[in-house]
Amino acid sequence: MRLIGMSGLLLPALAFTQVLQPLAIPPLLDMDTFDLVVDDHVHQFFPGVNTTTYGVNGVVLGPTLVLHSGSMAHIRLHNELPVWTNMHWHGLHISGEADGAPPRQINPGETWAVDFPVMNAAATFWYHPHPHMMTMDHVNKGLAGFIIVRDDAEAALQLPRTYGVDDFPIVVQDRNFLPSGDFASGPYGDTVLVNGTPNAYVEMPAQIVRLRLLNGSNARIFRLGFDDGHAFHVIGSDGGLLNGPVEVDRMTVSNGERYEVLLDLSGMEGDSLLLMSFGSELTPTMPGAFNPTWEPSILNGVDFPVLRIRVTAPTTEPVTTIPNTLTHVELPDLADVSRTRWKSFSGFGTPGSGMFMINDLMFDLDVINDTVLLGATERWVVENATDMAHVFHIHGGSFYVLQRNGQPPPEWERGAKDVIMTDMADNVEFIMEFNDYVSDGWPYMYHCHNLVHEDGMMMLQYIVVDPNTHVAPVPDDETMTVFPSPFTSSFTFQTDFAVREVRLNDMLGRTVLRQPMDGRTRGVIDALTLPAGPYVLRLKGDDRTVQRVVVRE
Repeated sequence: MRLIGMSGLLLPALAFTQVLQPLAIPPLLDMDTFDLVVDDHVHQFFPGVNTTTYGVNGVVLGPTLVLHSGSMAHIRLHNELPVWTNMHWHGLHISGEADGAPPRQINPGETWAVDFPVMNAAATFWYHPHPHMMTMDHVNKGLAGFIIVRDDAEAALQLPRTYGVDDFPIVVQDRNFLPSGDFASGPYGDTVLVNGTPNAYVEMPAQIVRLRLLNGSNARIFRLGFDDGHAFHVIGSDGGLLNGPVEVDRMTVSNGERYEVLLDLSGMEGDSLLLMSFGSELTPTMPGAFNPTWEPSILNGVDFPVLRIRVTAPTTEPVTTIPNTLTHVELPDLADVSRTRWKSFSGFGTPGSGMFMINDLMFDLDVINDTVLLGATERWVVENATDMAHVFHIHGGSFYVLQRNGQPPPEWERGAKDVIMTDMADNVEFIMEFNDYVSDGWPYMYHCHNLVHEDGMMMLQYIVVDPNTHVAPVPDDETMTVFPSPFTSSFTFQTDFAVREVRLNDMLGRTVLRQPMDGRTRGVIDALTLPAGPYVLRLKGDDRTVQRVVVRE
């Protein structure tokens, strides 16, 4: 089989009748301070075909960073690209300032020094750029890498953890190539890359091995399994281990999702397995299925090979059993929920075009869409009212799925998550705690992790505020009366001077409502569309401005 690029150029492709290439294993870095250099390069994925790539400390992708729970991480990111970029530490519970979202801009030649405590439990995370409207371009060219967090509880378990020997990072991506050999930008590719390797194979010992699976594609959803139906055990999701292993023979992995799995290769020395993506099993609304109205790809709706595993002799101290229990996943208490937020995906189109929104809103860097109180436990309900699947991702920490379409989630979705796929007409409910960090000028994002949709404005922002510290600096002016406060949809102001303008600012100082007045001393302000939280109300007259804090419930 030969795959055809978007332009019609015939390229060597990921057919397993071609010559297999050994899987690249990213370097492992375990140190106090990470120096990461982002640069552009030229790389040959196929003999004689030059491709311009972006890489971190190398030509494509980046090293795997090992962080230790309870310690401090120190990262120095040097931008040697000809364009500005940034870096998001996907899934880590860190401050908005360290998160690396769109407000962070690292110009060519600049260095971003970021330090943060490692507060996550042992799990597999990843890093990738998050520049507004350029995320797909930067990731498409190769900027991404794994993060492995280790802790004492995971270290006490009998699990494979010798990197590159019985513990393997596996990032699966699809890419398209132009006639020049460079990457084409778009939702789908006709060539599969695993760890940046086309037509890849890897040698694994005849024992229990650990695969850290990551979908790093732009839009394609993978339905992973083995060609012979070989079972494997899911032991971890995005943010940590599950209560116990879950045996499956298929695993749907959406954009940005990570799953850790154990694969038993005992007694298979000299044999091989073929990891497949079963595109024929995707629902017609999932990117990667066949849909005649979507951008075409010869991989859409078909089953195709991902990675050949060749089984070699076991190591000297192999892991040979799968533990019955792993950890104790404890969900936040529903009784502590202080607010429910509804997020509806809207719009219709294709993975490469169309317009999709969240709550009928598009991303605006100057607008805060939600204000969350520090220490709050919240319930979020995500509804998909579009004609295709979307992948919800929230920054700032992990959540726990409570229900999917009114039913308990499948067992492999019952651990800590930061990414969840919602198919057409899906309704997914999760619970999340917002602890430790206030935003202090650096908002968190939530968005669709289909990079086409994310760059197309399917993203909103929230901040976390501590009302005890944010409200105190704003004194209440005694010449102004506001009622009711807190309010639910509107409030009335009354004062002793002629008001020319009413303005509401969020706790970052951003104007969220501005309304001219005709000199009246009393008026009703409709603020139904504003997110719940505290705001600074300013009444401006001809010769003075007064202010006080009001709160929307």
